[in-house]
Amino acid sequence: MDTRSKLEDKELAQIERFIRETPIEVDLVNRTMKNYESKRNTKQPKSFRTHMKIRQKLMIMTTSIAMIFSLIIITGLISPAMAATIKEVPILSSIFKLARDLGLQAADEKGLSSKLNTSVTHEGFTLNVTEVVYDGTRVAIGIERHHKEGGNSKESLSDQMSNIEFLLNGEPLNHTNFSGVFIQPSKDNNSTIFEFSDLKNQGGGPFPKQFNLTLSTTITGISESFKIDIPVSDIGNYVNLQPNVSRKYNNIQFTIEQIMLTPITTSITTRTALLDKSTSVDSRQRMSIEVFDEQGHKLKLNTGNGRRETNKGNSDFIMDLRLNPFETLPKAITIKPYIHLYNDYSKGTFQEDEKGDPIIQYIPELEITIPINSK
Repeated sequence: MDTRSKLEDKELAQIERFIRETPIEVDLVNRTMKNYESKRNTKQPKSFRTHMKIRQKLMIMTTSIAMIFSLIIITGLISPAMAATIKEVPILSSIFKLARDLGLQAADEKGLSSKLNTSVTHEGFTLNVTEVVYDGTRVAIGIERHHKEGGNSKESLSDQMSNIEFLLNGEPLNHTNFSGVFIQPSKDNNSTIFEFSDLKNQGGGPFPKQFNLTLSTTITGISESFKIDIPVSDIGNYVNLQPNVSRKYNNIQFTIEQIMLTPITTSITTRTALLDKSTSVDSRQRMSIEVFDEQGHKLKLNTGNGRRETNKGNSDFIMDLRLNPFETLPKAITIKPYIHLYNDYSKGTFQEDEKGDPIIQYIPELEITIPINSK
């Protein structure tokens, strides 16, 4: 007589289904199940059979789960049913982990981002804020969508969202107190990353260390707007320098006003001033910078924003640039200003190298090296 309970049958059926749905050419299902059956029917004392049954079930479950996760990691192949099963696992569903931004990847890997999974659903469409991080230089928010069953959209989530507004502790963020929203590349069309900064280095006020952020937006095809509250806290742990070191070249004075080094961002604030205030600089001649450590490793630029300082009646231009973090705290960093070279200046077309990248020209007279002291 088969004494196997209905519960055991259900558990074994679920294990078998998980294994079968795993994309692999070698069929281990029958081999695993037959092995289990043969050992189950071996005549042993009842207590021994019970003990072994528990061990065998645990071994099968452990092996199955390990195999499933290994295949997912190695091949990237996954069935729709399995996708639904593992969606709740944070390490696999993190939007930051799969971002092209090394700083956001570090935020996820180091546990610096807050996992939220705060969602609102209207008409079968769910908007979910999965994670947020704030390091004193930028706020980054991971957002994803879930359609009702049978629903789909060819538009990306970022294209589907409009009328995007943020409230900070109930007060609206606008062009006077934040940089505007940057949209970071994400893992797929069903997710997006919003990023923005304050304007504390450009005449605005700083964000608090902790605040409540409210996201309000409309979704194409959904009549009711979405509103989600997001708690935000500064992770701290950064180096803040205000070197105020300047260099002069021709009619330009270039100054490094502030450097912030965090685990997820390198932030550089620069000021470009004209020594002869009666002249002006064409926007296409405006300088950009590249940032290097003492070993010559260059950081990748992520986002930036700049504005002309008009409240003092001059033509100073202040730029906040946010780059990838340094892997380790450097002993010094070097800022190299440069300009683009043009084929046709009147049309604003850049000269390009053999790879199709714009050709730049450094201005060595304006180069500045800043020693880093974290103490």
